[in-house]
Amino acid sequence: MFWVCSILFTSHQIIEIWWSIPIVHAYLDDILAPSIVLGLALAFFQNLFPADHSFTLPWYLILIFVIWYALFFEVIFPAKDSRHYADILDVFAYLGGAFIFYFWGNKPKKLNNT
Repeated sequence: MFWVCSILFTSHQIIEIWWSIPIVHAYLDDILAPSIVLGLALAFFQNLFPADHSFTLPWYLILIFVIWYALFFEVIFPAKDSRHYADILDVFAYLGGAFIFYFWGNKPKKLNNT
């Protein structure tokens, strides 16, 4: 899931140089961000505690991530910098991306059969 989202994100950024679909431009990155950020966090914790091969991020940490992201990107940054603006639909995009990560990306570490 991490790699799929990372490749989609990168491809979208490159394609956007020449061509942009407004709805995709506005929300795709917000949907992909949770799987990328939480995927990195999951990999970090799985490698920090390698004895627990079944570790996944609990739902409440994923919810805290969404709240944290929403506060920073939809409240604090728009209040401090005019280049940012608040959009409630971004919060729903973060929630959707977190939902996708929770069900399809939040997997235990695969063991090598060597």
